[in-house]
Amino acid sequence: MNTGRLKVGLLTTLSRVLGWMPLRLLHAGAVPAAWLLGKLPWQKHAVVRRNLSVCFPEKSGGQQRRLAQAQRVELLRLASELGALAGWSGERLTRHLAQVNGWQDVQTALDNGRGVLMVTGHLGNWEILNLELSRRVDMVTLYRAPDDPALDAFISAARTRFGGRVAASGSAAMRQLLRQLRAGGAVGVAADIQPKRGDGVFVPFLGVPALTMTLVHRLARKTGCAVIFCHALRLPRGRGWALHFQSAPPEILDPDPARALQPMNDWLSAGIRAEPAQYLWIYKRFSKRPIPGGPRFYPKS
Repeated sequence: MNTGRLKVGLLTTLSRVLGWMPLRLLHAGAVPAAWLLGKLPWQKHAVVRRNLSVCFPEKSGGQQRRLAQAQRVELLRLASELGALAGWSGERLTRHLAQVNGWQDVQTALDNGRGVLMVTGHLGNWEILNLELSRRVDMVTLYRAPDDPALDAFISAARTRFGGRVAASGSAAMRQLLRQLRAGGAVGVAADIQPKRGDGVFVPFLGVPALTMTLVHRLARKTGCAVIFCHALRLPRGRGWALHFQSAPPEILDPDPARALQPMNDWLSAGIRAEPAQYLWIYKRFSKRPIPGGPRFYPKS
């Protein structure tokens, strides 16, 4: 059997099983599973420890270890929500959106014929956020395609099943995003992905200089779109998610990209400090440093 087809088949079966199970049960099961994960050798444990040590230097070693364990629970909860992403009906998804805060900012922009740039980060469940947005608006989501074509096909199918579209990062994607915004549609971007050096500037993020994509700044200035910060945060006891929307401040249009993007990083940092366990700490956010060629930021894999 073709390996790619086998992978898609396994992922489809897994997502169906997860989609059938109650969310509350899945979230509860993540607690013992996270304990086991913490006992297993995994190179991402060192990445998490490094990220927490530089982003929360005020926390004691014990506090950082407890936070590392809490983020393992949330990471497995995120994984268990694959069933919701790939298979839940729109009605079931709506029942689990217990709160929607600030949507009026989005609706007002759309009613006025403006494109809307939806800026999120890897906090809570960004996939559920984009899925729900694709039900509400004409949506194109920018993403970085995985190396595995089978995995890419599965994830893209899940992301687009309510009519949304995806654009793999690259020069062609930039043109597609510009057209979408100028036509009064919506574009989704995860702004905490580390870009290439030529596509970003260093801006403090959680108190650490971080190479930050200038894409948000360029799209906003080129199209005059509304920029909306947004999250889908996980609620306790399997209740689902709370969606939060907030208009970006006028500084997002500052000619200086570093000044323009500081409020974006500040907003995301505030969300992480409020719900630190729900951030994707396994990501090497700070691997590129202001001075190239210096000491390695993360332990060698």
